[in-house]
Amino acid sequence: MNEKVLPYRWVMAAITWSMMFALGASWFCFTPMIIMLMEDLAVTFEQAGILIALVPLSLVMLCIPGGLFADRFGVRITVLIGGIIMGIFGLLRGFASDFTTLAITMFLCGVGYSIAYPNLPKVTGMWFPPKEYALASGAMFTGMEVGISLPLILIPVVLIPWTGSWRGVFIVIGILSLVLTVIWIALARERPKSATSSPQMNSSSELKGVPFKESLSTVLRNKYMWVLMLTTFFLLAPQIGLLGFLPTMLTLKGIELTTAGLITSMTSWFMIPGSFIIPMVSDRIGLRKPFIWVTSIIAGVALYLVGTTTGIPLWISVIVYGFLIGGMAPIILAMPIELVGPSYSATAGGFTLVGGYLGAMTAPWLAGYLSTATGSFFSVVIMCTVLTEIDVICGLMLKETSHDLNSVSDPPTRAQKRKNL
Repeated sequence: MNEKVLPYRWVMAAITWSMMFALGASWFCFTPMIIMLMEDLAVTFEQAGILIALVPLSLVMLCIPGGLFADRFGVRITVLIGGIIMGIFGLLRGFASDFTTLAITMFLCGVGYSIAYPNLPKVTGMWFPPKEYALASGAMFTGMEVGISLPLILIPVVLIPWTGSWRGVFIVIGILSLVLTVIWIALARERPKSATSSPQMNSSSELKGVPFKESLSTVLRNKYMWVLMLTTFFLLAPQIGLLGFLPTMLTLKGIELTTAGLITSMTSWFMIPGSFIIPMVSDRIGLRKPFIWVTSIIAGVALYLVGTTTGIPLWISVIVYGFLIGGMAPIILAMPIELVGPSYSATAGGFTLVGGYLGAMTAPWLAGYLSTATGSFFSVVIMCTVLTEIDVICGLMLKETSHDLNSVSDPPTRAQKRKNL
C-alpha cells in the first residue's frame, strides 16, 4: 500500500497551533482579572466560577454537533465558523455592563470555541502518519498552553497598563482571535484526495463525508470511548477548578498579582515540554495506559501541594503538575482516532471533550461555591486532589491502543459487515 507523507502537514500544524493559541487566550484571559471584575461589576466568587464554567458549558452542548458537522463538511470551514464567532463575542465581552451581559458574551464566545476546538485534533489524523500522532498532537496542543500562560503574565504587566482596563484586554484578545482566524482560512487545506498518508486513510475514503448517524453510532457503541470521556472529565475538572482561581488564591495570600500570574503560568509553560516528552516516550515504548494512571497518581500529590504550600515548594509543585498534565492531554487526544479510526475522529474527539468540559463546567462553580461557603480555598484543594486521583482508576480501565500504531484503521461499516457475510 502506498504511503505518502506531505510536507504541507507542517503548515497545517503551524496554523492549528495558532488557532489553539487563540482558543487558550480567549478563555483564560479572564482569570487574572477576577478581582477587578468583582470590584467593577460586583461579581462574587461563586459568579466568577460560573463565568469560568460558561465556556465549557457551551462545549458540552456543542462538542458533538461540532464534530459531526466537521465530519460531514470538513475541518477547514468548521474551524473558520468557530473562530469568527469566538472572536466577535470575545471582543464584545469588553462592553459588558454587569454580570448578566458578561455571562451572555462569555457563553457565546464559548460557542465559537466549542465549534472549533473538537475539530482541530483531526488535523493530526488527516496529515500525519500514525507513528507521529501523539507527538504531532502534543506539538499542536502547545498552542493552547502558550495561549493560556502568556495572558497570565502580560495582562497585569502590559495589557492593562496599555489599554487602561479589563475591557481593553477583552477587546485586544478578540481582535487577535479574528486575525488568527483569517490566517487559518487563508492557509488551511483539506487533504488532497490523491494523497495517502497512512494505512488507515486511502484516496477513496479520506475526504468522503460520513453520515451523522453512522459516525455518532460508531462512537457511542465503543465502550472504551465512554471510559476515555470519564478520563478527560477527571483530567480537566481539577485543572480548571483550582487553577482558574489560583491567581486569586495567591493574591489573597499576599502575593503580588504579577508574581501570582507568573506562578500560575508555570503550569502552562511546563505543559509544553511535557506535551512533547511524555507522548514521545509513549510512542517509543508503544503504551498509552501507564502514562495516564501513573501520571495521575503523581499529579494529584503535586496539585495538593500547589494549593497548600508557598515559596519554593509552591513553584516546584506547579512545575511538576504542569509537566505531567501537559503530557497526559495529547495522549488522551490521540486515543479517539486510535479507538475508532480517522473517519469518525472528529465526532469521537467531540465526545471525549464532552466529558472533559463537563468537568471543566462543574468544577469552577463548585470551587466558587465551596470557597464562599467555607471562607477558604482549602476545601477546593481537597476536592481537586480527589478528582485527580480518580483518574487512576479510569486509566487502568482504558484499552491499550498504542502497541500497534501502524494498524490503526476505521472499523467496518454495517454495509461492509453485510458484504463480508
